[in-house]
Amino acid sequence: MYNDEEDNERYFSPDLLHVVRIATISNLELAPYGIRSVPTKTEDGIPIRKLYVTNLPPKTTRTELYGVFAQYGLIKSCWLKMGDKGPNKTPIPTYAFVTFSNPADAHQALEAPSHEKILRGRNLYTSPADSWHQPVEDADGRVCWKPRFSRTNVRSRSRSKDLDEAGTSTKMSTVATLDSSESSDEEDVKSCTILDVLNRDCLTHILNYIPIRDIILSERVSKGWQIMVQEYLAGVRVLKTSWWQAEAARLTTAVLRRVLARVGDSLLALHIDHHWSALNDRTAHSIARFCPKLEELKIVGMHTKNWNPLLYGCKKLKNLSFISCNKLTDSSLVHLAHVDSCIEKITVANNTHVTGLFLTGAAPPQLSSLSFYNCYSLQGTVLSAAMDSLPNLTTLKLDLCPAAMWKIVPMILKTLSKLEELSLSEYMSSEVCFTTQSSDEFCEALTGLTELRRLNLSRNIHITNAVLKQIGQTCHKLEYLNVSSCNSRKNFPQPGVSDEGLAALWAGCRRLRELDVSYLAGLGGAGLAGQGGAARLRRFTARGNPALSAAGPAALLAAAPCLQEMDLCGCDGVSEEIVEAAVNALALNPRHLLLRLAGTGAAQAQEELPKHRLLTVNVADDLCNPNMRPDFVDRIFGNDSDESFDDLYDHDDFEDLFGSDEEIFLEDELDEYEQIFAYGIDVPDILI
Repeated sequence: MYNDEEDNERYFSPDLLHVVRIATISNLELAPYGIRSVPTKTEDGIPIRKLYVTNLPPKTTRTELYGVFAQYGLIKSCWLKMGDKGPNKTPIPTYAFVTFSNPADAHQALEAPSHEKILRGRNLYTSPADSWHQPVEDADGRVCWKPRFSRTNVRSRSRSKDLDEAGTSTKMSTVATLDSSESSDEEDVKSCTILDVLNRDCLTHILNYIPIRDIILSERVSKGWQIMVQEYLAGVRVLKTSWWQAEAARLTTAVLRRVLARVGDSLLALHIDHHWSALNDRTAHSIARFCPKLEELKIVGMHTKNWNPLLYGCKKLKNLSFISCNKLTDSSLVHLAHVDSCIEKITVANNTHVTGLFLTGAAPPQLSSLSFYNCYSLQGTVLSAAMDSLPNLTTLKLDLCPAAMWKIVPMILKTLSKLEELSLSEYMSSEVCFTTQSSDEFCEALTGLTELRRLNLSRNIHITNAVLKQIGQTCHKLEYLNVSSCNSRKNFPQPGVSDEGLAALWAGCRRLRELDVSYLAGLGGAGLAGQGGAARLRRFTARGNPALSAAGPAALLAAAPCLQEMDLCGCDGVSEEIVEAAVNALALNPRHLLLRLAGTGAAQAQEELPKHRLLTVNVADDLCNPNMRPDFVDRIFGNDSDESFDDLYDHDDFEDLFGSDEEIFLEDELDEYEQIFAYGIDVPDILI
């Protein structure tokens, strides 16, 4: 159709128009460059006998359909789908199924031109029915017009019938099977599909990477695929709406309702974590209606206040999280966190309305985890009064809370003797940075936390060596500790964390597995010897410590036989001696070890570093944050900010551009100002 390839030009051929006319008249499918014949079998290999007919006129009868399609062959059955019935409604046919006895007759009806299939002035639209509507053939070619079981059962029954009829001739059939193995293998290869090659586990794993919306839309491909999709949807336990970010359509409550109607019955966890959604107040009703077995619910960025419908539908809800929900208040949670609910974990983050009053009533006795992050309206006195009604609380996180919360924290901890995880990070408010506060009350509250296993005190200006000493004396079951950026600035009145506190920590916490001591000005390395307390340590992080040398981490490598990762990014004083110490430690206690030395003196060494088959040294990925280093100097917002812009420009350059100050106001301009005064106008007002 296209010629003149040398000139890269394309011309329209009249043959193409002729093909289009033929395709339009004969009601055939048009391929990109020609005509594609009407298929005689479905994708599953089933002969097409049943046709799907639409665009039916009102008051259509079966007799009229027989009259239209009888010209193509013998019709086995004709079925009409009628519309809704009512007192004032007349049922109207919506579609029909016409089944031929011979597949060739059905093929002829599909290829027939449209002007032959007219009923009461309407062109009937015909297409092959889906594979699960087609009559099934058994192994002998007999047609089952009303199948009561799947095709696999038909084949299995036919095979079992053959075996019963064979009787004593089993050996002879086995020999015949061996003789015809090559021909049967070729037929099986031709008839098998992707559903037969891959097992259910492989297909389920593949479908996990496809959005559920696309899976539901592809359900009507074939009968076998529909069964596979239904089995997959019945096995979905976790649904996250974050996959909707790649879709062009917006996630609305109506769309979410349709998705939950298919997968909600077996759903255990639902994460609505897509920010660009259009969900309204009816979302809670949809979740409560279609997710009766839901145990975990995470809501991100929704502006909905009423979540009470979850109380009536989701009876088994255990984990509840609200992230960046601006309209969430205590009244929204008071009915969810009642005494008869199964709530075990509650998380509220980035909120300005929740004060904690929802816990003062009849709180759920099973509540074991309570987390608040960046909640400015949270009241410490209210939480302190509510802790008496939470005897089973094992996890408490009060991160980035108001500065006044720190005064109430000791009172809260004294009532939580079963606490296993505690997080009090990011208490760096300017209201208390330069006021000296004693840590005796906090240390006294730590004496009752004997079951503590995880402790996060990062970026907390109230943490000192006295606190670490008390942790070493009390928390003997501690496995994780984070004291990074605790008084990293030297101008703070509190002494902060240093080698003295770490040395006392090793003496008591002998179950420690992870330790983070990054961005500390007082850490020199003398407190990293371990002293036998690092026997179970697996991960050690010390980023951005300018005073740290290679001697301290080298001693820790020798004292920690289970250490698998050491992060020293940004420590300028760490030299290549740390690599030699790692090689020696691996010779004594072989295990895989990862050293992160980006931004250190070892990364700048010109000589080749020692190597070991179990040692991995990473000098490329610098994970240190330079703004959190103790020696970081803020040249713009620092104490000497008045002179911070002096190096950005030169005064002589401005004089060359605007002239000197003496040349700005000339005598001629003063004469013009005198005329302005005559009208009663003030000159400063004009300048403004």
